[in-house]
Amino acid sequence: MRVWDQFTGPEGAVAEQIYEAFSEQNPNVTIEREAFDTDQMRQTVNTALASGTGPDIIFYDTGPGFAGILQEADLLLPLDEMADQYGWRDRLVESALQGATIDGQLYGLPLQIDLIGLYHNQTLMEQEGFEVPETVDQLLELCGQASEQGYIALAFGNSEAWPAGHQFSITSTQTAGPDAMRQLLFEQQGSWDTPEMATAIQTFFVDLRDAGCFGEDPNALTYDDANSLFYTGQALMTPTGSWLISEIEENMPDQEVEFVPFPQITGGHGRFWVSGLGSAYFISANSENQEQAGQFLDYLFSPETAQRWVGEADFFLPMQVDTAQLELSPLALSVFDVLQSAAGGQTQLGYNIDVLTPPGFNDVMSNGFQSILAGDKTPEEQAADLQAAWLEGTQGQGTPQP
Repeated sequence: MRVWDQFTGPEGAVAEQIYEAFSEQNPNVTIEREAFDTDQMRQTVNTALASGTGPDIIFYDTGPGFAGILQEADLLLPLDEMADQYGWRDRLVESALQGATIDGQLYGLPLQIDLIGLYHNQTLMEQEGFEVPETVDQLLELCGQASEQGYIALAFGNSEAWPAGHQFSITSTQTAGPDAMRQLLFEQQGSWDTPEMATAIQTFFVDLRDAGCFGEDPNALTYDDANSLFYTGQALMTPTGSWLISEIEENMPDQEVEFVPFPQITGGHGRFWVSGLGSAYFISANSENQEQAGQFLDYLFSPETAQRWVGEADFFLPMQVDTAQLELSPLALSVFDVLQSAAGGQTQLGYNIDVLTPPGFNDVMSNGFQSILAGDKTPEEQAADLQAAWLEGTQGQGTPQP
């Protein structure tokens, strides 16, 4: 079987060893692995699968603009029968499987999932006598206190524009509720042009801006530079995802850092972690080795292999993993606790929007939120533009379905 993946760093060696271990258990199957960086994969995979010269299995981006395009061209194999055969729906987090589901059918198994929330420097907060905010009202008050003592409350950089989409994912989940977001994203029931969405936009991009929470103009600050403000103790908090943990531990070895859900918005539905998918494994509809490909995917998501992905590749998986024998930092373990609680049905996760929405919608998010931060657009105008882009991008096209 030919497998194309995107493991071009140290994790590639882990993947290679896992693939070889499968072949050792299945002597009739030899894995031929090729690694591509993200841009190479996006430029190559459509043509290769369509021509029949592509791989049996690809590790590729989820979402309408990536796997959705392959599905529309009938290049991906539906995995529903395999999911029932192997029990994948009982093994993986429901929200992760939804992200790889298109037109009501499951097409991929997501390997990586991240949480998006708020890091705070607990050591610095205690040193300065600051309380960790649990509500947005408390956060607004903290922003003023932090500024008076020479600190930036939130290290938020939006020069690249994509970070804003993550923050809107958080606030919209709170104001609309995760169930309504599920219906909107996966069933096209509901609208982006509602008072709840306008409140979500107003809260982060207007209220926090006006309270001085961001310090410098976030549109002029890169994502990496914002994180550097947090690493160096110039900022108390940074709103981003669990993918930053290794960098935080490298840059802040003497600081106690905690990761929590974003503070609660008054009148909303509560505090929720937002989960975002990385890439997923898909089987080519033209593969002549579909049975073996299913066995391979089942092996990749077996409890034993999951421990290797976590312990050796530092991946967060959307499934329960026995971490008792793994050496994990308290910060990483806190993320696994949330994900395993979600896998067990005890915790409800929200959705990171930009991996589930059409490209045109993401463009409106990027440009529109920058305009709001600059004072050139209102939340109501942005909500209306988002709805128009959503309708344009989803009408007549395959979209994720639960």
